[in-house]
Amino acid sequence: MMAAVGGKVRPLPLLTGYDAKRCQRRIHNDHDATLEKVPWEVPADLQKRFDEGNAFEAAVFAVLEDQLPAERWRDLTGVWGKEANVEATAGAMASGVDLIVGGWLPDDADGGRTGRPDLLLRVGDGYVPGDVKWHKTVRSLSSGTLTYSVPSDPSGLLSVAGLTARTAERIDDHLQLAHYWRMLEAAGHAASGPARGFIIGTDQLTDLDPTGIALTWLDLEAPAFATFSRSRGKAKRTALERYDFEHAIRIDIAAVAESRTGGPDDPEPLVRPIFSAECDACPWHDYCHALDSDAASAHVDVGRLDVREWRALDGLGIRTLDDLADASLDDDFLAAYLPEVTHQGAGATSRLATAARRAGMIRRGIAVERETTGAVPIPRADIEIDFDIEDADGRVYLWGALISDGPSAPVFDPTISWEPLDEEAERALAQTFIDRLRRIRDDAAADGRTVLAYHYSHYEIQALNRILGADAYADVAPLLVDLLGIVNAHYFGAHGLGLKKVAPAFGFAWRDDEPSGLLSQVWYLDATGSDDPSVSAAARQRLLDYNEDDVRATLAIREGIARP
Repeated sequence: MMAAVGGKVRPLPLLTGYDAKRCQRRIHNDHDATLEKVPWEVPADLQKRFDEGNAFEAAVFAVLEDQLPAERWRDLTGVWGKEANVEATAGAMASGVDLIVGGWLPDDADGGRTGRPDLLLRVGDGYVPGDVKWHKTVRSLSSGTLTYSVPSDPSGLLSVAGLTARTAERIDDHLQLAHYWRMLEAAGHAASGPARGFIIGTDQLTDLDPTGIALTWLDLEAPAFATFSRSRGKAKRTALERYDFEHAIRIDIAAVAESRTGGPDDPEPLVRPIFSAECDACPWHDYCHALDSDAASAHVDVGRLDVREWRALDGLGIRTLDDLADASLDDDFLAAYLPEVTHQGAGATSRLATAARRAGMIRRGIAVERETTGAVPIPRADIEIDFDIEDADGRVYLWGALISDGPSAPVFDPTISWEPLDEEAERALAQTFIDRLRRIRDDAAADGRTVLAYHYSHYEIQALNRILGADAYADVAPLLVDLLGIVNAHYFGAHGLGLKKVAPAFGFAWRDDEPSGLLSQVWYLDATGSDDPSVSAAARQRLLDYNEDDVRATLAIREGIARP
């Protein structure tokens, strides 16, 4: 099939399995040869996630291959080069291999598709696609039923009550499988029956299989996704319908991009940047921000409107931060806006009003606004402890505590291990921290004094419940105060109410230029894995300083909101 742009006919662009879920402007940028492709250095925290995902994928492949007889699978991950891998994949499918690992499907030139699914599984007379994802794919639901299979019999479908596949929050998985399904159809290798595929996630479903690995099956023809409908307001569509729609739009965008040569008659890009969470991990981040730095979506980064909402605003002349901050959201405006965002239901008006409020705060340089009057009721004690945890590889290795005892300067007292932690060692470390709180409480009580320990968000409590269980620290639980809950009740944040956003509003600054929980996990790798003692020592000190600053930030917020 060919695409006609500006009177010229060209072959369709080839889009990957990721493109249907990617930002539309990125599709243009990737296919526009007139744009300079600036080398992109992957941020360390993002690279860590890539590395973890790749390691998980390799581990899953190893389990699948271990659970099946050698004649039932073929591993093509070591076949280098697209042409060679496509040929090897076609040969494996022609010979009826049950499981193909790391294959590459032949391009679908008529549909504008290219791609390589992680897995291809033979079911009956054809194949279905599967992908390995570094996230959870299943959730608990009392009325739900999960369709799954196990590594030793991947095509044998089973079901279990009380669980269900994640759908709306994992639409990207569905779109990617739909892409591969269309490619299998084009190649004549799609299994008979309804369109389907499977995802293997990080759920660790040991109740379903001793390996913890289960193939979560997704029905690509089930109407599971609420979308905008001009005739019905909101309609349920299948993953295939959503994919076909998104893919067709991006084919048009890429076709226009590929037709540009840098001449005066070049067509304009079909889309302008709309900024989202995806931008933070995009190599075009700086380019798009320079291109459209005034866009409201570039600044309102919490409680973000979705792409359709931003486009509806654009159609009504609301594009920039100033436009949104100054918008008069009266009845006439809403009468034009709301019919374009019916997919958001009754919440569309409040979503817009909140975004407009944030735009106004950002323009005025205000990070946090008080929403109540009078004194903020914050519990106080004679000895006050601010604490915060750090984890890596799913284990909490640091319980940082800042102890404020009367007029003395606060003392940072971390409970930490630099040794690799298993479940028992993690539990022992958490117990040491809780025992420390008990001793402080008991010593204070002997003197008739009180103790409270403050944390910011429920994350620390979730960690305690996971590691020790609630009963193990029930006597200490009354000492624990969630400061975020208090902040939420009295303040509104232009960029949310996370610790890193709120503490600067009360005059606090981190010593580290890049204070980030994700980056701290990268520092931990240096702290525990570097062969260079100086690198290890520097990383350990950086982590301790970072954690100390986190608890000092909590103290700064407490002191700030306690002031009249």
